Amino acid sequence: MDGLRGWRRSAPAAIVAVMLAVLGGCGSGDGEAKLSVYLSTPLRGPSAGDGRDLADGARLALDEAGGEADGIAVDLRIHGDAGRAGSDPARAAANARTATEDSTAIAFIGELDSGTTRTSLPITNEAGMLQVSAGASAVDLTRSAPGSDQIPEAAQPSGARTFGRVVPSDSAQGAAVAASMARSSAIGGVFAWGSGSNYADSLLAGFDSLADTPPAVPAGAADAIYAVSERPGSGLPGGADRGITVYGADAQITGLPPSSGLPPGSTLVSGPQAPGQLPGAAEFSRRFRSSFGRGPGRFAAYGYEAMAVVLDAIGRAEDPLDRGAVIDAFFATADRESLLGTYSIDEVGDTTLPRVGAYTAREDGELEAEPGPLNVP
Repeated sequence: MDGLRGWRRSAPAAIVAVMLAVLGGCGSGDGEAKLSVYLSTPLRGPSAGDGRDLADGARLALDEAGGEADGIAVDLRIHGDAGRAGSDPARAAANARTATEDSTAIAFIGELDSGTTRTSLPITNEAGMLQVSAGASAVDLTRSAPGSDQIPEAAQPSGARTFGRVVPSDSAQGAAVAASMARSSAIGGVFAWGSGSNYADSLLAGFDSLADTPPAVPAGAADAIYAVSERPGSGLPGGADRGITVYGADAQITGLPPSSGLPPGSTLVSGPQAPGQLPGAAEFSRRFRSSFGRGPGRFAAYGYEAMAVVLDAIGRAEDPLDRGAVIDAFFATADRESLLGTYSIDEVGDTTLPRVGAYTAREDGELEAEPGPLNVP
């Protein structure tokens, strides 16, 4: 089945009638069409700063669009998905249910991380609502396995694709690391190590997908190490020389400060580029600071683009009030010139954005953005 419309055709007639009454009639009772976009992100706990940046980026995009899409007023409704201790899957699920039960809701932006996305996405998917993430990079949200084009049943159980993201996937991040190593004349052999989690396996699968990656060698003979763990604070594998080139992954960034467990000088790679690595970085920073009184963090531009591409899909949809038509328009996104760079949305909902963020771990445990991003091959 291809798209929400195919899913509708397979549903019983009674269900279709109910859905069309709710979904096809997004609007207010006074006859003036109105739409809502829901956003779910952590607003408390350890990721609150990133969540606030994401939400404010989305606010800025809507404000700069005049609060509308295709002449239709759009309301942004922001809900927190975390408790004091961090992301809460139950809150994310509740936010998704609230959105799907709102007859004006046309799309859902969320979540910041892949774990909570796994609880909200099945709900929006079953309801036939577009969900766009600015931060969830797990491969199994869009593919049943690395390299597969099959719909992952656990994440999108309706059998129709309704999810996409504006941040590169974990496998794209791994491929970017491999490409960076391949360009270095100083790296003749690489030791790639993962913690054994699905997260680490996806990054390493992307790393191994590049044909000209330097050859794999034992840790003691390596010129560079790619050390991947989902546990902040995890360090180098045993036998590794702390004086060689080291790359780490975005989950390890959340352990800084005080330490990622990797030696100073290590490069940590994340899906989101640092604000200064973006095209037009200075102008976006100026606009963001003017609106919110602070500079943007690494998720601000991705929250901005998640909202901007949703508004664009509404504007291009055959029927901007129909959830299925907006999904179709989103998946037709091609060569979009954006704050993040030019990209398309591929057949599984992944961005083709060819850059990921790169940061250096300093002696004091803080992160410093490198002069430019890493390129995704």
